[in-house]
Amino acid sequence: MQAPMDSTGSVSSAPLPVCLPSPYSDIGEGTEFFEAEERRELELRLLHHFITIVTYTFPACNERRYRDLWTIDAVRSGFQHTFLLNAMLAISALHLLSDIRSMTYFYARDEDQVAAERVTKTLLLTDTDKGRDLARAHRVYLNTAIRQQREAISKLSPSNADAVFMASLLLSYQSLRLIPDQSTSPSYSPPIQWLKMCKAVATIIQIARPMVQNDSMMALILAYSTEPDFKDEMAMFNPIYRKPFEALLDWSQYPEPCFDQEIKHAYERTLAYVGGVYRALLNKEAPRNMIRRVVCLGVLAPARYIELLEQGRPRALAILAHHLALSQAIEEHWWFHGVAERVVYGIKSILPAEWQWAMEWPLSMVRVAESQS
Repeated sequence: MQAPMDSTGSVSSAPLPVCLPSPYSDIGEGTEFFEAEERRELELRLLHHFITIVTYTFPACNERRYRDLWTIDAVRSGFQHTFLLNAMLAISALHLLSDIRSMTYFYARDEDQVAAERVTKTLLLTDTDKGRDLARAHRVYLNTAIRQQREAISKLSPSNADAVFMASLLLSYQSLRLIPDQSTSPSYSPPIQWLKMCKAVATIIQIARPMVQNDSMMALILAYSTEPDFKDEMAMFNPIYRKPFEALLDWSQYPEPCFDQEIKHAYERTLAYVGGVYRALLNKEAPRNMIRRVVCLGVLAPARYIELLEQGRPRALAILAHHLALSQAIEEHWWFHGVAERVVYGIKSILPAEWQWAMEWPLSMVRVAESQS
């Protein structure tokens, strides 16, 4: 997999994720609430599930050489760096919680394995699984992984740089699927942490790449050639791609507060990227490529755009709704199951009345899928 840089073609200048809060505030640190025997069995189950099932769902893992980086090299590294191991356990528990049959074309196929068959046969929870609090396990292992990774990043060196990179990928992979906890939130909150975690991956690459050898996991992943080519500036950000959604950039009818050229550039560039994803959908691009396009918004969008989202700017929220409405096309992959519906209706609920028109297209994408289900 190519690791895309930020929207300027260089590595993002966003800060390292050392101050990202733990996503689940209702869960304490550590795994002390597990009994020793229960924890041993649970971690064996989760690690086995990660190796035999979860890794097959990663976009580039249809090729054995790439998948081996996760099932062999990364697991070995996890035994030395517990933040990486805990990130694996967290995403494994989250996958078990999804309990969905995903489309077979999302999964790896090679001469050794037909992964789609393995997924459909083994994804069902066992009786033992049903007796476990997998949601709590996911929360605990994810919080622990993030806390431990903060510490590792603060002491980044050649000895842990590779593991930090791999753990960062895993955290970004699962950040869009975080278990929503709206009971403590008075209103919907968009998935900004997902975008921040994705942006942090590029920053970590910038700092960690000089520390690793050419045969490291990071170097091999960065050298892996896939489509689309995120380094192709025009292919990613062609201004013509904005045309289907250009009403979102009507500055006169919908003025932007505190408007300047940096803000204008952030919106235009992000919308061009979203329009490119839409064009790829119309061109019937392969589902694996669509996955890469959707998940890479956080890496490729300008950092200023993410700041505008944090400020709750209606235009920024509407653009995000358009982008994640496109995930409806790949929603049978477990990363995106239910995401389009949750985000589109969520953003609609917090947009002011004068911006409700901007939700018509995202809502149409979701409603078409609902009518076909």
